[in-house]
Amino acid sequence: MPIVNAHSFLVHPGKNDEDQIEIGGVAIRPGNRVFTMLSALYEQADDECDIDIVFRHKNGVQQNDCRDLVVAYAQDPNIENGRAIADRLQRVTTHRSGLGLFFLVVGDDATKLLMVSRFPADQGVVAQELDRRRLEVEFIERVFMKNARAYKSAIYAGPAVAGGFWQGHAVDKQINEVRELSDYWIGEFLDSELATTGPAATKRLAVAFREAIKATTDAGVRDELMAGARLARGYGGRMVSARRLSANLGLSPETIETLTRRMPRPELFNEQFRFNREEFDKHVMYRSVELNNGAVLTAENARFDEIFHKEDISETEAEYSTIGSVVTDRLKKTP
Repeated sequence: MPIVNAHSFLVHPGKNDEDQIEIGGVAIRPGNRVFTMLSALYEQADDECDIDIVFRHKNGVQQNDCRDLVVAYAQDPNIENGRAIADRLQRVTTHRSGLGLFFLVVGDDATKLLMVSRFPADQGVVAQELDRRRLEVEFIERVFMKNARAYKSAIYAGPAVAGGFWQGHAVDKQINEVRELSDYWIGEFLDSELATTGPAATKRLAVAFREAIKATTDAGVRDELMAGARLARGYGGRMVSARRLSANLGLSPETIETLTRRMPRPELFNEQFRFNREEFDKHVMYRSVELNNGAVLTAENARFDEIFHKEDISETEAEYSTIGSVVTDRLKKTP
């Protein structure tokens, strides 16, 4: 879908500032390199923006101030409608985030709006050859696009009418994988939240771990899944996807495939969400009891007392017993 309208605005940090700096803006016309760069980002937006978001409802009513501005610009993409969105961004931009260059782009049938922002200001040196023997060197404080891959973006698809544009997709290329998605970009500026709640997605992953552990007949895969389930708890509060988490935990391709098969749909393995440790523990929690004779007893927490029968021998000693078919019997370096 080719670009029809594009505007750019210089956004200053203005959070908590009573006097806001007037925002300068300009239409980006076809034929220059900035338009070409925007076109490339626009075409990649569906793949790049992989975090589902939804505008919040205001006081229980289906209305959102930021969405109203977005719809107004999509319906009539002029510089003043764009400036209203840039002003909203400026009012939540902190001095730590600094100066940024903000873009608004609309496709040929006004059904997709791409917002690309936070190309942060940097410092740089520009060298220009005047001729073969002379060189002009200039220090510049406001350098944008130094890294054209460091940006924040959000897209909305569908008719820009009263019932559309409630759901979108976002990305933040200015953060690394282990940090959370920028709260000020999604929460404050766009007044949005993740479409899939953290507890719901976490429960889905926990159940997949639990069912995969029960179903697999491969002892090595089972060990990896159990170890992964324990280590996953350390990601509480972070933005993750099941695939990224599996890679960070070092799970083998066979184990990842086993876990993927236990998801309701394969594509959910790539969905990003905020990991909720408490919810995870409700559905996949293993209890281990270590005895002073070297024995370690491990079972699903909810069924531990059913699997192992405990009889107190004295105040400090207990006898555990269980009955089951032998699935595997092998030597291991660790418990």
